[in-house]
Amino acid sequence: MTFYPFLLVLFLTSSLCYALPALLTKTFSSVLYSENTTATLSFKQPTLCDPTILQYTGYLDVGAHEHYFFWFVESKNNPDDSPLTVWLNGGPGCSSMTGLWEEIGPCGVDTNGTKDLYNEVGSWNQVSNLLFLDQPAGAGFSYGDKKVDSTEKAKLRAYQFLQLFFEAFPKYQKLDFHLFGESYAGHYIPAFANYIIEQNQSPVSNNHHQLINLKSIGIGNGITDVLVQEQYAETMACYSSYGSVLSQADCLLIRQNLPQLQTCNDSGTVKDCDKATVYCATNVEDIYLRSGRNIYDVRASQNDSLGTNYGLFLNKREIRDLIGARTAFHRCPTDIRRAFYSTGDYARNFAPQVADLLNNGIQVLLYAGDADFRANWYGVHGWAQTFDFNASEQFRSQTLSPWLVNGVEAGQVQAGGNLTFVRVYRAGHKAPYYQRENCFQMFSQHIKQLPMNG
Repeated sequence: MTFYPFLLVLFLTSSLCYALPALLTKTFSSVLYSENTTATLSFKQPTLCDPTILQYTGYLDVGAHEHYFFWFVESKNNPDDSPLTVWLNGGPGCSSMTGLWEEIGPCGVDTNGTKDLYNEVGSWNQVSNLLFLDQPAGAGFSYGDKKVDSTEKAKLRAYQFLQLFFEAFPKYQKLDFHLFGESYAGHYIPAFANYIIEQNQSPVSNNHHQLINLKSIGIGNGITDVLVQEQYAETMACYSSYGSVLSQADCLLIRQNLPQLQTCNDSGTVKDCDKATVYCATNVEDIYLRSGRNIYDVRASQNDSLGTNYGLFLNKREIRDLIGARTAFHRCPTDIRRAFYSTGDYARNFAPQVADLLNNGIQVLLYAGDADFRANWYGVHGWAQTFDFNASEQFRSQTLSPWLVNGVEAGQVQAGGNLTFVRVYRAGHKAPYYQRENCFQMFSQHIKQLPMNG
């Protein structure tokens, strides 16, 4: 049995951590990616939101130039046997603390953003351990001089973080593993999950790194196949169940061919994909913004705040000290998005990676709040209908049917061949923020491999 002395310190001091969380460190020498560097994990044990559960907050430090913040909350029920779910927000460059504090976690804040609250209703840690990672560097509390500017680069750091996390906390390594997120995580999750499978199947990895027991992925309002999804922009803006938000003239402007996106899809070059990204921004999203409606919720105006003041709370000096945060909190810095877009990352198609996951027996859940324009439900359902995997015909042979939660229609569902799509009624881009109980039921059924209406 491997002995971890730093874990002994953790157990001996845990009762003291409520007053002053101890900073604990474990060093891991990286043999990945041909880098001559050392990665270090340091963490504290805060007691915010729900002091009855075990929590860890801290950093993965890669050399001197990359520092990635994480927050772990243990399951309320049978944590030793509950699965581990990693949550990633999108952006690119948005903090995954949004998931913890506004969507799926047990944390919330009061209306002024001055006090933490326990938000038990709809919290996914009722059935799973949860791990939130701020990535890439610059998102949330993460920081560093060495910038990650593509999904392909980001997946390497995420994998290295998981390896070090499991080395520090080996009890979670044996658990079933689920990878969830939203928005630009429609890029991240297919790439990260496939890399996990590749490393699991690699003889070198088996000798040097711990296997990750990947069971499923879930993507909410994800940006995955932009070529297909952009073709539904007019449908959402002009013909959705919420009514048209644009004039007929602007609807006609959106309705045009998408040659730039097709070129990116065919060539995959940075030049072509950068052009496609600019095309989407100037020919689709800019036209939509003439509506005066919010891009993340067609029911709201552009000036409406679609969230809470949790960032104000996290930026309080005493809270940053409590969780070991070394920098100010930056919810969605724009420089990361610009860096990713400049490499053409936005326009790249990650549906083939989803197909690879399905073909490897991984369960896939795609869900979408139906009031979102940014990654609207028509487009998510649309690309799910068009990409090919071993059981794609089984999925396509099904139709959307009512999705019931506690006997009430909460949306629509279509399932077949390990792939499930759920339309969530009356929800914007951050579906669990709007429909916590319904999305919790969806998640719970998914990780238990039960039918959505079961």
